[in-house]
Amino acid sequence: MNEERSTPPHSVRASQVEMTELVLPNDTNQLGNLLGGRLMHMMDIAMAIAAARHSGLVCVTASVDEINFLHPIRLGQVVILRSSVNRVFRTSMEVGVSFARRWKSGSRCSARI
Repeated sequence: MNEERSTPPHSVRASQVEMTELVLPNDTNQLGNLLGGRLMHMMDIAMAIAAARHSGLVCVTASVDEINFLHPIRLGQVVILRSSVNRVFRTSMEVGVSFARRWKSGSRCSARI
């Protein structure tokens, strides 16, 4: 099935996404840390929106290269995810996401996926 574009392709800058999420008790494990699966869910949504904005089509995740959880994100912290299209191919694209966690004091710690 050949699907028509709903909108013309956008520039990388125009298709960038920034999402802000507050870590609530339902998002954490027994230690009060954000669940890895919940963070991956947030990342997947941010990347899907960036890909859809860029292509004008519905996009799905086909694969993930690697994710390493190096530092915990705690209950009450704010997670800021920034997603952007890295490369575009004929039938697929590579989308990246970086995130920062904000402590209540306002300081920031960031990582790149």
